[in-house]
Amino acid sequence: MDELTKNKIKTIKKNFENNTSYKFLRECLEIIGNEDRFLILNLLNNKPCFLSDIEKSLNRNQPSISHHVRILEEHKFIHSSKKGKFKEYSISREKFVQLLNTWNQWYDVIRSKNY
Repeated sequence: MDELTKNKIKTIKKNFENNTSYKFLRECLEIIGNEDRFLILNLLNNKPCFLSDIEKSLNRNQPSISHHVRILEEHKFIHSSKKGKFKEYSISREKFVQLLNTWNQWYDVIRSKNY
């Protein structure tokens, strides 16, 4: 690899690391890229669900589902509300609006480049 290419890669990497939008986008894709979390989000996109509903629908055990639900909730992809003794989970539309806006900004940058 020639020196110009190495310098170009370093510049791109530095810009990427310093760009909070790219960091946000990468983290979101990493979180929702997990198969179980992706399935949970798709399920909750149809209707709010209790943890037991998610377990049954995805045929997964409670510790696994709880782990993924906790990650999604911590990163604000989903939120919960108390229904008696249980929590009902639903999609956080605001997070997806933010994700899509960031994705579109990134896409606009890519589209504007001549490769």
